[in-house]
Amino acid sequence: MNEIYSFNDISKHKQQLIQKDTNSIYVEYFEVGKDIISLARYDEKTTDNTVTTRFRNSEYQVVIFEIDRGDYVEINGELESFSKEDRCITLRIVLPFTGKEWKWYSGLNKSVLMNSGSVYEETKEISTVLPPDGAFNGKTLSDGGYGDAVGMGNMSFYPLCAINIDTMGIGLGVDMSIPMVYRLSSEKNKGLIAEFDVATSSLTKKFPNRAFFKLVQFNFNSDWGMRAALKKYYEIHPESFKKRVVTEGVWLPFTALRSIKNWEDFGFAYHETSWGGQDKMNGETLPNISSDKGTGVFSFQYTEPWDIQLPIFKKDIPYDSIISDKMLPNKHREYIKSSATEDKNGLLQTRRLETPWFSSGWAVSITTNSDPDISEFNRSDYVYKDEIFPALALNVDGVYFDSMEWNWHHDLNYRTAHFKFTDFPLIFSKDVARPAIWNFTSEFEFMKKVADEMHSQGKLVMGNGHGWNPFAATNLDLFGAELSWYSTDAHNTEALDFKRAISFQKPIVFLLNEGLNDKAFAEAPFTGYEIYFEKLLSYGFFPSFFSVDASSDPYWQDAEKIENGRPFFKKYIPIIRKISEAGWEPITAAFSSNESVRIERFGKKYFTVRNNGEKDIECIVTLDLDKLKMPNKFAVKEMVGEQNIKIKENRLFINIPAQRTQVIQVLY
Repeated sequence: MNEIYSFNDISKHKQQLIQKDTNSIYVEYFEVGKDIISLARYDEKTTDNTVTTRFRNSEYQVVIFEIDRGDYVEINGELESFSKEDRCITLRIVLPFTGKEWKWYSGLNKSVLMNSGSVYEETKEISTVLPPDGAFNGKTLSDGGYGDAVGMGNMSFYPLCAINIDTMGIGLGVDMSIPMVYRLSSEKNKGLIAEFDVATSSLTKKFPNRAFFKLVQFNFNSDWGMRAALKKYYEIHPESFKKRVVTEGVWLPFTALRSIKNWEDFGFAYHETSWGGQDKMNGETLPNISSDKGTGVFSFQYTEPWDIQLPIFKKDIPYDSIISDKMLPNKHREYIKSSATEDKNGLLQTRRLETPWFSSGWAVSITTNSDPDISEFNRSDYVYKDEIFPALALNVDGVYFDSMEWNWHHDLNYRTAHFKFTDFPLIFSKDVARPAIWNFTSEFEFMKKVADEMHSQGKLVMGNGHGWNPFAATNLDLFGAELSWYSTDAHNTEALDFKRAISFQKPIVFLLNEGLNDKAFAEAPFTGYEIYFEKLLSYGFFPSFFSVDASSDPYWQDAEKIENGRPFFKKYIPIIRKISEAGWEPITAAFSSNESVRIERFGKKYFTVRNNGEKDIECIVTLDLDKLKMPNKFAVKEMVGEQNIKIKENRLFINIPAQRTQVIQVLY
């Protein structure tokens, strides 16, 4: 059967959808450790632009609305448990398609022909984080729930998946404003599949015994694979990818801006300010937020409300002592009692952390639920009172969320008293099979509240610690990530591709920590700067530095390091700023003659050309003049090394050393 049934035009296929059950959406589910069950189609109702279908059995009902939005279909639905008992299930939504040749797109540039009988997906493992220094709640880490799977233990990497069936590109994506553990996949001649790990409870007062989800299904130009699917996904979700930043540049952590000699050379744009941080201006000592005014550098108030860290002077302290009133300072006691999360045994989630930012060197970290809706005085209330309101009184430019994806973001909160406040479906662990709050959803609720308030005032929000969770992107205006020179997990091609894709045209800024004292940065000719800066340049990302342990001996307080780096910042940051301001475009409209060469496009006239290989090469870059709407005659300028580039018709002949990046500006 060659015909493809797409849900992208409900009005056109309405009768086919009603009459052909084999080509209509269907629903399955399974409970932990049990077989897959199909829900029977109970009834269906069709209006001008919506197909409403109910599926049910004696235990569950699922109502799905397929809404024709013109150039895509919104698929939203609700699961209801008929039982008043807690339930933990994986809900599976299947969109059937048929066709001869199927292709699966992976990452930005990869694709593979699909074989029958295999499920294609791109997922990451997801579990509660094992604390390397131990924890206090439980004799073993597993006692405290550390290492337990979140949901079934894996989640899709990207918020969308994309396939090609007989030259038709078909995409399926989640709504990034609803944080859930999900998986998107495809099976040849079965279709596109979305799975959601959810739990239901009568204690979720905003949606008792229910869970909900939202998807979008769309078509795209398969010539450009995942890149075209992303372009369409951005168009469908404009608010999640809206660029509010008007000044772009380098991230300065903590150090007073004016204390850096000729700070203007470094292209600073975002200043992360600590509690009580001060600077000197015209002989007067002022808060950093006030001192930054007039510099063109935005000040961001630091906050990290996901836990509270209390210094300890010995590593082994009984749990009962850790949570006692004697241990908890008065100013934290009230909100810890209302907002602290609980593990599967009803104990507070209390990690032991090595903390060079405390003089003791060690701390207990108590995970806190930052949901602003908790009725008593809560963690959110404290952060507003102690950090955000004082910063707003100084007219801060934005709020900075630290450690979004570190330690506590995957904690499972079994504190049932918190269930009634959550805005999002509950989760479970396959290792426990009881409802819990995925702590990231509580983080999301706090970030959304702050972001909405900041945006209403023309201010910004920045988040640090961004790894691969896609949902924070819908709230953030710019992303931050801290890197190690010695480990490429956070800055290999897969990681950087994802960060570029999930931010679209929002800025991403980096700090290099571990390795900044390496001879590559400390000994002439300081080759580390070129390697680090040019890798990020290829994506339009901004490089910076902090500290080897994220605390002591910061780069921006070391005059020698600053002078070593100054010429590299002066060379590269203006180029990065120019292309970033032009805006990354997922569809490059340019082709490379060499597989080791990556091309990215910014605006209509800038291209980064990166040689990820180990050998110097001459590469031919072919431009799609029709796609770019360019004239046949044009000139180019290479912006990094000012290389002379030969042009023949629409082809550019470029010499690129190994692990280096060139930037091409098209002139016409």
